[in-house]
Amino acid sequence: MQLIGNGTVYNYEGLESAALRHPSHTTFHKTVVSPADEAAGVTRFYRWHIDAALYELSPPKVTTLYAIQVPQGPPQTCRYDDGTGDVLPVPLGTTAFVSGKTMFDMLPRELQSVAVRARIRYAPHPYVWMAPAAAHSTGLAIESEGKELPLSELPPWSEDKIKVFPVVRAPL
Repeated sequence: MQLIGNGTVYNYEGLESAALRHPSHTTFHKTVVSPADEAAGVTRFYRWHIDAALYELSPPKVTTLYAIQVPQGPPQTCRYDDGTGDVLPVPLGTTAFVSGKTMFDMLPRELQSVAVRARIRYAPHPYVWMAPAAAHSTGLAIESEGKELPLSELPPWSEDKIKVFPVVRAPL
């Protein structure tokens, strides 16, 4: 279980108190929206991820998201920052979910062919490995600046526990 939020939570699931800070693109992206845009409620997608450790453990078949308390306040404008100018009005605390099937269907035929043959080999402890790095403005990738931790600085790991997955998995 992971507890995400903003502010201090008291007496929750055995925790006496927990000081939480809402994840924001301003702490993870290489570049951020301007202070004027942020004051006007502009934000970005924080991070593309799947709910999995991606080392030793395979991703779960199901993920749930349970809100103890939904933040109140003015809506934000989530800017894609991918060059299209696309924006999405969102309430505070929004989590975006996507359809891999829809994304696959949108690819040109030649890229679908690449996707069905490609595999991804994750770094050992990938979230630890990439922690010092910064994300691209879309939240979909890590900027290649060589900031990832050297493998020798990761927690103990072994080759047989590194996960390798197909980009596209056949339906059940």
